[in-house]
Amino acid sequence: MPTRRSFLALAGIALARAQQLERRGPAQRVLILGGGLAGLCAAYELRALGHHATVLEARQRPGGRVYTIRHRLSPGLYVEAGPEQIPAAHDITQHYAREFNLMLLPRAIPGTRGFYHAGGKRIFPSQQVEWPFSLTAAERELGFAGLRKKYLTAAIDEALAAGYAQEPVRVMKAWDGQTPGAWLRSRGASSAAAEMLSLGFGAEFGSAASFLLHSLNSIGGTGAFHIQGGNDALPREFARRVEIRYGAEAAAVTQDDNQAQVTIRGAAGDERLVADRVVCTLPCPVIGNIFDGARLSEAKLRAIREQSYSRTVKVFLQARSRFWLADGLSGSATTDLPIERLSPDPGTAQDDRGALAAYTIGAYTAALEKMSEEQRVAATYAQARQIFPELAKEFEGGFAHCWGLDRWQRGSFALHTPGQIGFIETLAQREGRIHFAGEHTSAWTGWMQGALESARRVVQEINAQG
Repeated sequence: MPTRRSFLALAGIALARAQQLERRGPAQRVLILGGGLAGLCAAYELRALGHHATVLEARQRPGGRVYTIRHRLSPGLYVEAGPEQIPAAHDITQHYAREFNLMLLPRAIPGTRGFYHAGGKRIFPSQQVEWPFSLTAAERELGFAGLRKKYLTAAIDEALAAGYAQEPVRVMKAWDGQTPGAWLRSRGASSAAAEMLSLGFGAEFGSAASFLLHSLNSIGGTGAFHIQGGNDALPREFARRVEIRYGAEAAAVTQDDNQAQVTIRGAAGDERLVADRVVCTLPCPVIGNIFDGARLSEAKLRAIREQSYSRTVKVFLQARSRFWLADGLSGSATTDLPIERLSPDPGTAQDDRGALAAYTIGAYTAALEKMSEEQRVAATYAQARQIFPELAKEFEGGFAHCWGLDRWQRGSFALHTPGQIGFIETLAQREGRIHFAGEHTSAWTGWMQGALESARRVVQEINAQG
C-alpha cells in the first residue's frame, strides 16, 4: 500500500489544485474550441475573472464525451456513454459538482460486490481460488492479491516515492517504453501472470505507464461517486453560465504577434473571428489541419498526429430488472472475454428495469466498429450471458455507442502507447497566443478531472499574459 508520506504529498497537491484563481494581467478576449468539460470550465473561470470568453462548439449540445443517454431506454433509466464515475480522490470534479449544488451519490451499492470472470467462471478477489491461468508454482502460492502487491502495488509505491505527485510525467517515463505485459515479464512475472494482472486492459495494449496511471489517479480516497440524474448535469450547469456558439466548427486557426484568428464553418458559411487568445480543447484525432497556418512547433504537430486514443465502444443491454442485485452482485465484472468488462447503470432498485454496459477499450473495438448495430448487440449479449446466465430471461434489447466512429471525437480518451507519455507535456505547452487543454494534456488522462485540471492550468496561463 502507498505510504503515509506519499498520501500527505498527494494531499498537499490537492490543496494546491483547489487554490483560488487570480487575474494578474489585463482582461482579454478568448475563443475556446470545443464545448466539452475543458472548454466549458475554462470559459467559466475566465468569465469569472473578467475576461470575455466564447466557446465554439460544432455540436448542438455541451459536454463532449460526458454524454448521458436516456432517449434509447425505458423512461427513468439512463446510462453513461462517457465517464461513469468520479473517484473520491478527484477533488476538482467534486469541487465543481458541489459549486453547482449537484448531488454526489456513492457509485457502490452497500452489500454488493463485483467479480472477475475468467476461464468461464466467476472469481471473487477475496476468495482463495485456483485462477484459470498457467501460473508457476510460486505465483500460485502468492495468489492474485500477492501478485498484485508484488508487481502493481510495488510500482505504484515506487512512482509515489519518486515524486509522482509533483512531476507525474517525468516519473512515469520509467514505465513508458514497454507494454504492460512486457514490463511485467521483465520484472519476473510469467506470461500467464501478466495476462491475469492486466485483465480488463490487455497485456499488449498501451504502455505500462498508461496501465499504471489508472491506479495512480485513484489514490488518495476510497470509493467513487456519480452525479444524481446523470453525469451530464455537470457540463449542462457550466453551459448555463457561459457564452456558447453551437454549430460552429473550427476550420482554421492562425496567429500573429498581436492577435489570433479562428475561422468557423456554420450553416451560413465561413466566418472569421478575432481574439487575443485561443484555447484548443479538441481531441487530437479531430484537429486535422486546422493549425496549418498557426506557426506551431514541429514537436506539437507530431504529438497531435501521433497521440494514440482508445476507440471505446459501449454496448448497453437493457434488462427487465436489476437481477444481479438479488445475488448481492454489483453488476461489475472484469473478464477475459473480448468485451473486457461489464458495468451497471446507476440505479439501485432491484425490481426496476436496469442496464448493463459492455465497456470495451482495446483491440475488440475494431471488430465491433465493423459490425451493424444489431450485430454489436448480439455479440455482446452472447458474451454477457456467459457472465450473467440470468440475462437470458431478462434481456429486453440494446444499442451501442462507438466513440471511434463519432466524427467530433474519433476516440474516447488518450491512451498512451510505448514512448508517448511525454506527449502530455508537449500537448499542454502554450504556443504563442494559442493554449491547449483537455484530458490528453493532463496526467489525469481519461478522466473528467483531467479536463477540469487542464482548464484551470490554461486560465492561469492567460491570467499571467499581458
